[in-house]
Amino acid sequence: MFAAQAHAEEFIADLAPAISGTSCDFTGPAAAPPAFDLASASSKSSAILGGQPSALEAMRLAQESEQPVEALVAAGTPGEEALSPALGGTRPEPMTCRLGIARPQAVDTDPENFLASKRLRIGRTSFDAQWRRVSNEHISTGRLERLVGETSGDSMATLSSVNRWVNQAIAYTDDQALFGKRDYWAGARRTLSLGRGDCEDIALTKMELLAAAGVPREDMILTIARDLVRNADHAVLIVRQDGRYYMLDNASDEVFDATGSHDYRPVLSFGSNQAWLHGY
Repeated sequence: MFAAQAHAEEFIADLAPAISGTSCDFTGPAAAPPAFDLASASSKSSAILGGQPSALEAMRLAQESEQPVEALVAAGTPGEEALSPALGGTRPEPMTCRLGIARPQAVDTDPENFLASKRLRIGRTSFDAQWRRVSNEHISTGRLERLVGETSGDSMATLSSVNRWVNQAIAYTDDQALFGKRDYWAGARRTLSLGRGDCEDIALTKMELLAAAGVPREDMILTIARDLVRNADHAVLIVRQDGRYYMLDNASDEVFDATGSHDYRPVLSFGSNQAWLHGY
């Protein structure tokens, strides 16, 4: 089930981070999904990075092909011109048939899994330093109330209020435009100060505001995934409430049940004291 994950765990720390902020912009006009087939998926991703597969794509291909990740990264995709990052716009509803690609949509009854995937604990990743730096920033209850308003005792109402407020208050801006870097995790406090951030910063801001509202940190998970509609990297916040997982996404103000995939292929997740690689 987790083919080549031993290779992925050994090599993941050496992969260059490849979470492109522009792939997470959902604020522009709606854009129709591009024609897509499974055979071209890796070449599109690698072309965006100038001939190299992204870290996420390399891990996915290693799982599916049973090849070491390092071999896939070394191979690259020669002779292709770089493509523009994925377009912004309102994210469409799940479109399994239109995309013509088989992907998990079934309900997984295991309460410890989410986004139609299974998790394998891993020891270290290339994102560890950034995660340690931003994963425990303290936001006071007073600041939470000044920003979002008073939160009720209803846990789902709190999730909804924080998700909606952050999506509306933080203007999506990619890391290259904001910090001059391809990938930089600014964290909640800096994101709130700037009023701008990319997908992982928006997710981290939601995490810290929910922590201020009393949601246990061990019940919140930052998940890095591949958006199969846009063929782009993305990040969402997964929150466990009453034994179930829910997804908070900057693509929508709605809080989603995280049992199904929602057209995401999760690759890597970070919890308070553990990281996981996803498989199927």
